[in-house]
Amino acid sequence: MKKVRFLCLTVLTMGLLTGCQRFSPDGTAVTIRSNGKIQSVVKESFDKEYYSEEELQAEIENAVSQYNTNAGAENVEQKGFSVEDQVATLEIDYATGEDYANFNNVTFFTGDVLTAYYDAGYDFQATFQSVEKGTVVSSAVTREEVLNSYNYDILILEEPIEVKVPGNIVYASTNVEITGKNTARVVSPDAETAETESETETESTSESGEVQTVALEPMTEETGEEESIQLAYILYN
Repeated sequence: MKKVRFLCLTVLTMGLLTGCQRFSPDGTAVTIRSNGKIQSVVKESFDKEYYSEEELQAEIENAVSQYNTNAGAENVEQKGFSVEDQVATLEIDYATGEDYANFNNVTFFTGDVLTAYYDAGYDFQATFQSVEKGTVVSSAVTREEVLNSYNYDILILEEPIEVKVPGNIVYASTNVEITGKNTARVVSPDAETAETESETETESTSESGEVQTVALEPMTEETGEEESIQLAYILYN
């Protein structure tokens, strides 16, 4: 039962949508609809030797039912659940981005730039890139330039997932990989760290004349405080 609950938590905190032929991500993803609804589907490995499909299905249904009862409306709807070839697939629709955030206990904002900055309190402390027709054209965009784009819609999230938005992406933080005009992939902090460490490797020569590779690690001060969440910003029109 412990294994079932662990998988259920993993499933409920991830999303993957593969409905459109042009958007066929290999991993976790969500799609933002033009009406503000969020569609998600998750695929997770499922070994029947350790997990019970019936128990997991019951856990999911209970979580959805409890959330809707507390919300006083059917804001979360399970669209499907199946297990095939040891892969569990779960489809869930959310009425709003706020429902997605609350149900999965993650940062997830959809709206416009003004609301995100003034009402929701997002500080836009990130480095940004400019995008045209699905291609990055500049990686030296200032925070002020992005905040002046108050007429654009925006998606703010923390999960390393693939996304599809209902418009053309015009700006994105640099922890976002642009994969198309309206699709992108949020890069996980671990992947960014690995890339940075690879780029900062340097060679040194020992006393014996052998060339040694040394990885330069950034010096950090241990404060005992929890590491802040790195957010991803995606602006589109």
